[in-house]
Amino acid sequence: MRRLASLFKTFAGRWVAAVILVVAVLVLWRPAYTEFLELKFYDLKFLHRGPLPPGAEIAIVGIDDASLQKVGRWPWSREHIARLLSKVKEAGPRVLALDIIFAEREETAAVLTLVNLRREIARRGKATPELMALLDQEERRADVDQRLAQVIAQESPTILGFFFKDVGGTAGGLQAEQLLGESYIRASTYNAVRLLETESSQLPLIGAQGVQVNLQKFTAAAAGGGHFNMIPDDDGVVRSTPLAILYGPDFFAPLTLVAADHYLGRPPLGITLSRLGVQEVRLGPRRVPVDRFGRFLINYLGGPGIFPTYSAADVLEGRLPPEAIKDKIVLVGATAVGIYNLRVTPFSGNQRGVEVHATVIDNLLSGRFMQTPPYPKALSLLIVLALGIILGLALPRLSAFWSFAFTLALAAVFTAGNYLAFTLGRQLDLFYPLLEIGVINVGFTIHRFVLEEQERVRLRRTFEAYVAPTVVREILKHPDNLRLGGERREITILFTDIRGFTTLSENLEPEELVKVLHDFLNPMSNIIIQHSGTIDKYIGDAIMALFGAPLELPDHATLACRTALDMVATLKELDSQWAAEGRPQFRIGVGINSGEAAVGNMGSDRLFDYTAIGDNVNLASRLEGLNKYYGTNILLSHGTVQSLNADFIIRSVDLVQVKGKAQTQEVFELLGEGVPDSDLSRFLEIYQRGLKLYREGNWVESAAALDTALDLRPHDVLTRRYLVLSKKYQESPPEPDWTPVTAMSDK
Repeated sequence: MRRLASLFKTFAGRWVAAVILVVAVLVLWRPAYTEFLELKFYDLKFLHRGPLPPGAEIAIVGIDDASLQKVGRWPWSREHIARLLSKVKEAGPRVLALDIIFAEREETAAVLTLVNLRREIARRGKATPELMALLDQEERRADVDQRLAQVIAQESPTILGFFFKDVGGTAGGLQAEQLLGESYIRASTYNAVRLLETESSQLPLIGAQGVQVNLQKFTAAAAGGGHFNMIPDDDGVVRSTPLAILYGPDFFAPLTLVAADHYLGRPPLGITLSRLGVQEVRLGPRRVPVDRFGRFLINYLGGPGIFPTYSAADVLEGRLPPEAIKDKIVLVGATAVGIYNLRVTPFSGNQRGVEVHATVIDNLLSGRFMQTPPYPKALSLLIVLALGIILGLALPRLSAFWSFAFTLALAAVFTAGNYLAFTLGRQLDLFYPLLEIGVINVGFTIHRFVLEEQERVRLRRTFEAYVAPTVVREILKHPDNLRLGGERREITILFTDIRGFTTLSENLEPEELVKVLHDFLNPMSNIIIQHSGTIDKYIGDAIMALFGAPLELPDHATLACRTALDMVATLKELDSQWAAEGRPQFRIGVGINSGEAAVGNMGSDRLFDYTAIGDNVNLASRLEGLNKYYGTNILLSHGTVQSLNADFIIRSVDLVQVKGKAQTQEVFELLGEGVPDSDLSRFLEIYQRGLKLYREGNWVESAAALDTALDLRPHDVLTRRYLVLSKKYQESPPEPDWTPVTAMSDK
């Protein structure tokens, strides 16, 4: 019990138990929407199996379209019916069953004329015994109903059909004997009825409130009769037929069962009932499978035309081969489309009703029954329980792929077994077990997805403590990329650090220093992430960030420049806040370079990191360091300036040869974004002119221009630097091979 209780603490145990419970409720309750699907699966089994050859004991004489064209529209005169049945009986069938009802007297013109003549003779007072006897004789000769009754009574027993009205769960018909006659009731009902522990009024049987019967002269002439009621399922398909309908105190058999009984020599027709319903139906020694309501599942052999069918027109004209129907059960009924005696079956939406009767008779004679087990719902519940246990034990141990494969295999094996049982005449539920299999698998799949998503979230949160969310998303999207190696890509690299951090760290306690770093790095990191940058690493007080890796960004240089401007602006706000709190303020330097670099996972097999390496990365680091030399905040390389696709306020700083590189780099300062105001625009114009004159070696004019620019911005360090150099070279000109390039010996 403890182990069982622990099982229900797991998701697998709870989910499987819940699904088993829900499907069990559906099996017992049978709501319309699930039962509809179960019935359609039942029909599909017939279609997959295909047609089966019928027995040789049955033939159909159909009143088809050719017969209507020859004789006339339906219903035919009893004279034509009598002639048709007479022709059929001449061929020697063993039993003749009529899927036709003769509920009303037919009065021909000859009969009406004789009746009117009799009345007129009587009115004039000229009636004589001889004359009246002659009229009686002529009336009998003109009575087609009497002629038909005589044909029905001839050799080859004829079974007439009738139908019940208001068929349902209650029974009426207290005057059944008056309507049907005692002898006809005996010939149309079970002659061996066993009631176990109950009264007939308490039986859960199909009952009827009324009946439409043949004329008394026909019932008296017939060998027997049976109802031809068909009760379709809710979707309109006829899948079963009632073998017993309770009307009054009697249990009436269908036309099919009575016809089969006469064909077999009239063995006893037996039915056993209890308060649970029909226990069994017997046709002599044969046990006929029915459900508790007396319904017989029809094992359809195929679609329209599966049984040998002969046109009534051919029979009337004598074109029927004598051996075609000899010693067979011959069913006579309408097959013409216009008569609308059509039924929906698993094989066809337009199956002739007489063919359905023929199928039932074939099932009864051949023993090819379609039956459900004795307790079908109990068996379905056991199957549902077993499948649930199998899935509950297997799926938690399998991966997503193998779970799906196992579920598919289990569903295929069960479907194959179910179909095999169907071919052997055993109908078992298919939809409900497949529903359970599918729902359990879907539940495990969703649960596995949720767990994986939770793990992804946990992994994301863990990684985001060290790397940018863009990198995390790339890792989660392509986990196979978590391997050593990389690719060359055009990116922008940004370096930033705190000016004079070494001095600052010497004057602060370690705890306070950590807090200062956190308060600085946190907003700077957020700015990088907001502009789609990737934080590559923290190097003490410095930050290295990438734009365009791992996610490609067409405007990576623009995003890096906006990041730098936001960093400087944010630091100014923080400085104001820190000054009010009595905390130290500081400045930062930012270096930005754009170019090709190797990006990817770098490191060892045990420990690696997503980063970028190459000369362009080194140059960005050098540019960040040059801010201290030039007194600037943000320095850009020539490659970055060329990659910008937006308006930024930029001025040239110097031509520099950084340590470790022979190539001269022009360095620019980033002052802002957009269009400069008039004062700044005038300053930059004068500054650029002075710088150009300086690089040309025109020291006098350069000094004059730079002096004017310094008047506009007295605190500009870069302008003052070039002004000092211009005046220095005026007094002491440089060597003739002088170039305006600054060679940096420090990193």
